[in-house]
Amino acid sequence: MSLFKPSHVFANLPDTASEMNKMNAFANDENKITEAKIDNRVIQVSSVGVVTLPPDRCRLTIRVTSTKENVADVKESTTRRLDYIIQTLHNHSVKDSDIQISKSMRRSDSMYQMDVEVTALFIDLHKCQNVSNLLVEKLDPTVTVCLPEFFHSSVTLQNLRHQASLLAIHNAKQKAQEMARFVNQSVGRPISIKEQENKEWQGTEESAEEFLTPRTLQQKLNDASVTVSSKISISFELKPKVKKSGPDAVKS
Repeated sequence: MSLFKPSHVFANLPDTASEMNKMNAFANDENKITEAKIDNRVIQVSSVGVVTLPPDRCRLTIRVTSTKENVADVKESTTRRLDYIIQTLHNHSVKDSDIQISKSMRRSDSMYQMDVEVTALFIDLHKCQNVSNLLVEKLDPTVTVCLPEFFHSSVTLQNLRHQASLLAIHNAKQKAQEMARFVNQSVGRPISIKEQENKEWQGTEESAEEFLTPRTLQQKLNDASVTVSSKISISFELKPKVKKSGPDAVKS
């Protein structure tokens, strides 16, 4: 989802009172968000591009705990459940390279306890939820299925930053063209492009108290959404409009 933000414009136009009055009127129509000043034939525009994207990755953690009087029994108990978990992940197209397994065993008095943790990475958030629900339904309380963790891949984040910058440039050029047409000018080549500010944040602007309550799955998904804001300043040449000659000529 893309959000369009106001642009700030600094225009350098021919020094005539009539054109300056036009520019001031245009600025007033823009609710004071546009500024113009006269100097050389250059228009400088500052604009913001904002893009938001939900997470495209999901991490599911499953923990298996078993306590028995001897080592063989505790291993058999955890292995049986672990095999079912791995098979379920494979059935939902999760590759072995996206599955991590860690095992630990400890002894307390005459009992042995074995803990197994399985972490699976999903690129399909719907499949992640299906696996989570299935394991909760089919396995006993010795298996704990944690709520999915949502996040973005590094490639996705990089593309998101790029999109925000391109959107800011698009907004700036569009605003410059609008201003130039209003005073019968056209926008030439860009002279300079500078990123003035770049911001990133997750989720929505909620108070800290709201995060003290347990989060639902949908709330966790919304919390993991990332928004990137890029503010760009661009200077363009200003050129007089060229009149066409011949029968198709258009009066400026």
